[in-house]
Order: sequence, then structure tokens, then C-alpha cells
Amino acid sequence: MLTGTVPFMASHPIDRLSSDLELREMPEKTVIHDRRKRIRAQVHWPLSFSLSGTRESVQTMTHNLSSDGFYCVANARFVPGETRDCMLAVPSHYPNDGTQALPVLCKVRVIRVEVLGEGAFYGVGCRILDYRFVSSA
Repeated sequence: MLTGTVPFMASHPIDRLSSDLELREMPEKTVIHDRRKRIRAQVHWPLSFSLSGTRESVQTMTHNLSSDGFYCVANARFVPGETRDCMLAVPSHYPNDGTQALPVLCKVRVIRVEVLGEGAFYGVGCRILDYRFVSSA
């Protein structure tokens, strides 16, 4: 049960987590260099978007992530420009328990949506506007 939270952070989202990625030690093929301002790491972390007005959510995984945002594939339609809340599960890499994850509540703006295949899936690019760590203590 989630009982405590850390206030929203004002610095660049996920900057503190970027150092945990240890991009310098990742194989070259896992880092994408492109027109974006930040390096994107190809990480597949669980992600859950809340659906407005319901208890339902859209479950997906990140395809890549930077300190500014992420890209994922979802089976629900998103609207460019809309703001959404999502929960990102960041692996904690505890030596004795590899299943631990740090829940990070993010407020994101949908930047880009592309129809994939027959329209059952959508590529979604999001910019992280704000975030906070959610503790379970």
C-alpha cells in the first residue's frame, strides 16, 4: 500500500535517475543518438497510464527513455498535447532482490502519436513535465 510521497521535484525529470543508467557502461547499440537534446537509453521499464474518470489504466513498457521523456507503444489512443499521469517502475537493482522497483509518478505531455500496423497499437512520445517518487513506507 502506498502511504507516503515525496514532493514533486523542480529539476529536470529523472535527471537523478540518469546517473543510475550508467550510460557510459552500456553497450553502444543500447544508446540512440539522434536529433533530440538528450541521450536516450533503450530500457524496457513497466509503465501505467491512468485513464481519466475511471479506475482503469493502460499498461505498457518504455522503449526508450531520457531525462526529458520516453517513447512507448500502447493499445489505446492518445491525443498530442494532452497531459496525463503515469506510473513508471524504475528498477532498483537491489543485490538480493532483482524484482524491486521504485514507483515514480509522472505528469507527462503527449508530444507525438503514430498509428502502428492496422491501428491496434500506437507509438506514443511523451515529455516528462514533473515527477515524484512514491514511497511504500
